[in-house]
Amino acid sequence: MQAPEISYDRLRHLVVEDPRAARVLFLQILDAGGPILDHFLGQISSPIDGRLRQLVAGALRNNRERERLAPYLIAWQETETDEFSRRVIARALEGLATGSAAQTTLAFEVARLTAAMGREMAQRERLNRELEIAKEVQERLFPQRFPVIAGLNYCGRCRPAREVGGDYYDFLELSQEKLGIAIGDVSGKGIGAALLMASLEASLRGLAPLGNDLAELIKQVNRIIYESSSTNRYATLFYAEYDPGARRLSYVNAGHNAPVVLRKSKAGHQVFRLETGGAVVGLLAQSYQQDSFSLIPGDLVVLFTDGVSESMNGREGEWGETRLIELAKTCDGLPASEAMGRIFAAAEAFAAGASQHDDMTLVVLRVLAHRS
Repeated sequence: MQAPEISYDRLRHLVVEDPRAARVLFLQILDAGGPILDHFLGQISSPIDGRLRQLVAGALRNNRERERLAPYLIAWQETETDEFSRRVIARALEGLATGSAAQTTLAFEVARLTAAMGREMAQRERLNRELEIAKEVQERLFPQRFPVIAGLNYCGRCRPAREVGGDYYDFLELSQEKLGIAIGDVSGKGIGAALLMASLEASLRGLAPLGNDLAELIKQVNRIIYESSSTNRYATLFYAEYDPGARRLSYVNAGHNAPVVLRKSKAGHQVFRLETGGAVVGLLAQSYQQDSFSLIPGDLVVLFTDGVSESMNGREGEWGETRLIELAKTCDGLPASEAMGRIFAAAEAFAAGASQHDDMTLVVLRVLAHRS
């Protein structure tokens, strides 16, 4: 027996293309009975399903089957707008012993609730399918390949709190062997945030290869987001370009959590924060400042969204940037991917099973001693 949802979709088309074959398939569902039949009948809730309701009402072979489907027939008769369908349903109910007015009322109420539940289930299934498609599309927006950059080991990962999210990271292969590095966090969650995330990615990818003035680049990205999004939508954004020849990271921080640069020294670890830039993108028309930071072999650069630093446990305690930095200090000598895994694991351990309340995104760079 086919899965109920496949039977519904198939029958919805087959009842128009080949009514006899549709009747045979429905009788198989009817004979199967139980949850398969109830699920199928509950899906017949749309106005366009009139042909299906005609099929069901006209295919019933005896009083036992008509009594079994009476709640559905009564509900369909009350809501059916097509006159021919109403007549077919009425014929199926003719002479049916409903026992009493109370039984008829009860049957109608059961049918009304069943139909409402069917519509709700069908709507949820449609939304779930749409979210699955949106999730697949968004996953394709994240980097599918990492350009090879001399002397740099790096990685990134996003873990959405829902099917789709508003966090963003990207790696852009630029001229002169430079690497563009982006991380962002769009306000809100769900489909709206995901759409703005896609717009942010498209704007940055389209403009980044055109010049070296990062402040002007982010100004233009901000203008696009500002003009194309609603007043309550904005995004934090950190964008940098790494020059492997000079080991220099040029950047603009547009309201994002300041990335951390950890440098091992004899006295311990030096901690630097990359803060220069301006306000979030998409909120106001504005200008930005850029800055640069010279890296040396062994440096670890950690870019993160607040879903990582603000991981919550069951007591609503927050992991915090201090714990994140202290954990990152334990990653000396580790490749970027292992450092990232250790940070994610520590955030999860702190949450201790509490549900993830926000998207979590990490980008980690490790500067190597050699450039080949």
